[in-house]
Amino acid sequence: MSEKYFNVDELLSSLFPDESLFTLFENRIQELGIAPTNALEIMEIEFRALQNILHGTSPRVDTRNLMKLSNFLNLPLERVVKLFYRALESNFPELQEFPQEKIEFINKNFDLAMLKRMGFIKDLANYRHIEDCILRYFGYKSIFEFKLPDQDVAFSAGIRPPKSKLTKGFWIKSAIDTFAILSNPYDYDRKNLMAYIPEIRWQSINVENGLKNVVNDLFRLGVTVLYQTSVPSLHLKGATIIVDDKPCIVLTDYMGFYTTLWHTLCHELSHVLFDFEEIKKNKYHISEEQNSELPIQEKEKEADNFAREFLFSKEKLDLVKPHINNKKFVEEYALRNQIHESFIYTYYAREFGKDDPKAWARVKAKDPSFKSIMEYIENPWDKFSPIEDHIEKLKNNGIYS
Repeated sequence: MSEKYFNVDELLSSLFPDESLFTLFENRIQELGIAPTNALEIMEIEFRALQNILHGTSPRVDTRNLMKLSNFLNLPLERVVKLFYRALESNFPELQEFPQEKIEFINKNFDLAMLKRMGFIKDLANYRHIEDCILRYFGYKSIFEFKLPDQDVAFSAGIRPPKSKLTKGFWIKSAIDTFAILSNPYDYDRKNLMAYIPEIRWQSINVENGLKNVVNDLFRLGVTVLYQTSVPSLHLKGATIIVDDKPCIVLTDYMGFYTTLWHTLCHELSHVLFDFEEIKKNKYHISEEQNSELPIQEKEKEADNFAREFLFSKEKLDLVKPHINNKKFVEEYALRNQIHESFIYTYYAREFGKDDPKAWARVKAKDPSFKSIMEYIENPWDKFSPIEDHIEKLKNNGIYS
C-alpha cells in the first residue's frame, strides 16, 4: 500500500514541479482553518526553524522538525525531505549533486593541481567552481566543448622539456581559442614579411612601445602574435601555431628577461618563414619526441641561430667581448647596431657566463623593466578575463588593428 502511495506521490510531484513546502503549508492551515501560530503550537516548532524549512534558507535543520512537518502536512517524510532539498538547492547551488560524467571529463582533460598552482582555480575539490572557471574563460556553454588540441604545434622549448600533456594542452588550447576569436582579417604575406624583418631589431630600443608596434605591424602582414603567461610546469619560450591557415605566434615570459621576448619572437618568425608548410602538414610534435623526417631539436637549433645572428651575431659579440666592462663602449656599439644594449650583455652571459662570474649580474643590471608591457597585454591566470573580453580590450588598446 505504501509503495503504491509513494508512486502516486511521485507522479503528482512530476505533474506539479513548482510545488513547495511553503504552498503545502499554506494550503494545510487553510484546510484546517487555523492560524500559522496555532500550527507552530501543534508541531512544537519555533517560527524561524519552520521558515528555514519552508523556504530552504538554511542547510542546518533539526531532522525532528522535518518529521513533525511531515505529520502535520500528512505527507510521507520522503516527499517533505525532497521538497526541502529542492528549496535548498535553489538557494545554495553548491549543494546540488555534481554529475559524475562531468567529474570524470574534468579529471581526464585537466591537470587540476597545476590549475590551482597557476591560480586559475581556487579549490581542487569544488567541481562546480572548476567548471565555472573553465566555462567563463573559454566562453563555453558546456564543459564538453573543451577538446585537447592535436599535437601539431612547433614549440620553442627551454632547457627542460615539458612533462604535463594536460597542462600543455590547456595552454595551447587557450592560445588557439584566442587566435580564433582574434580572427586576423589580413592574408599572410611572406614576401612582405621578409622585407619587414630588418625593421624589427631597432624597435627593441623602444622599451615602452617597440614590441607593441611590431605586433601590430605583423598583424597587418597576416602574422598574429599573442602574449600568454607561462605555466610553472611548462618550460617553453613560445609556440608557432597555424589557425585558419595563417601563422600565429605565442610569446611567454620565459626566464623573465626583456631580451628573451625579442629572441623568441625572431625564433618563431624563423619557423613561420622556413617551416610554415611543414607545420601545416603536422610535421611537428608537441612532446620532445623526435620526428624521423624533421627532428625538432635540429629545427630548434636552426631557429635559434636565425634569431641570434639577426639580433646580435657571434661575430659582433667577439668584437665587444674585450670591452664588456666598458659601459660607454657597449652602449654606443649597441646604438650603432640598432639594438638594445641588454642584448649584448645577455648573449655575452650565455656564451661566457661560466668563465665570468659577473656576467649575469651585468644582465640583471641592464635588463629593462617590461612590467608595463605585460600589464598592457597580459591576461593573468589568477585574475583572468574571459578570452573574448580580453581580446576586446586588446583591440580597444590598438594592438590589433
